[in-house]
Amino acid sequence: MKKLNLFVLSIACIGSALSFASCGSSSKTISVCASEQPHAEVLKEACADLLKEKGYTLKVKVLDWTQQNDAVANKDYDANYFQHIPYLQTFEGKGDKELVATCKVHYEPLGIYKGNGTKDNLLDGKSFEICADTSNAIRALQLLEAKGVLTAEDLASAVNDETLTFDTTFTSASGVKITLIAEELLVASKNDYDFACLPCNTAITGNVSSDLQVAKEDDPAQVSAKANVLAVRKNDYLNNQNYKAKIDALTDVLLSDAVSSYVKTKYLGAITCDASSQIDLRSTIK
Repeated sequence: MKKLNLFVLSIACIGSALSFASCGSSSKTISVCASEQPHAEVLKEACADLLKEKGYTLKVKVLDWTQQNDAVANKDYDANYFQHIPYLQTFEGKGDKELVATCKVHYEPLGIYKGNGTKDNLLDGKSFEICADTSNAIRALQLLEAKGVLTAEDLASAVNDETLTFDTTFTSASGVKITLIAEELLVASKNDYDFACLPCNTAITGNVSSDLQVAKEDDPAQVSAKANVLAVRKNDYLNNQNYKAKIDALTDVLLSDAVSSYVKTKYLGAITCDASSQIDLRSTIK
């Protein structure tokens, strides 16, 4: 009878391991879904080996961002890495499906890059292209105002202009012309303007050198508020010691100097990952 029980237990453990359950080595496997760049790259290239030193195997799955919160809430993955807290707060997970962030990791700033190369000083620029979607357009206008290209009055006028859509322009009181361009066309049309305001991922995927960057979003409050986070299940983090242990291990690695150095080197300074963005949130989970 004892031999039979041991055989049954062994079979149960094998089946559980295949489904990322708690039996056997699965408690040492951390499964994370993430957006491809930079999130999955950071996990695979900067975190996996460090976690191996802690005794954990990291499995990373690139998944569409619209599916990731549901995937973690439904226990298909232990955690996800793709979003900032304002977006996480829109997820309506309740009970054992509630998600929280254990840490903030990196911030993807919108940057201002030289366009046609005829101007070196940002304040000498007379033509700028910005991304046509509302969120990035407002970010670009706010950045231009923060850097002195636009006045507060210019910003208010532009943001309140309901005609400010793709392929339309806005001209400031001082004669600065701003043109809204679809994101997929920004890099190709960059040389048509003195300067281009590029979202971080647009610059990275378009291979735009950080040597051309003349300014970027660097307000500490904005960096902290919009830094991308590791999102996990709150109930499991508070009540499942195995789950908490592996999430803590991954959180510690994401907050490490090694990850900060990797991001700085890999993305040539286009992405912010330092003390301003790497923030431990575990004490807030209650």
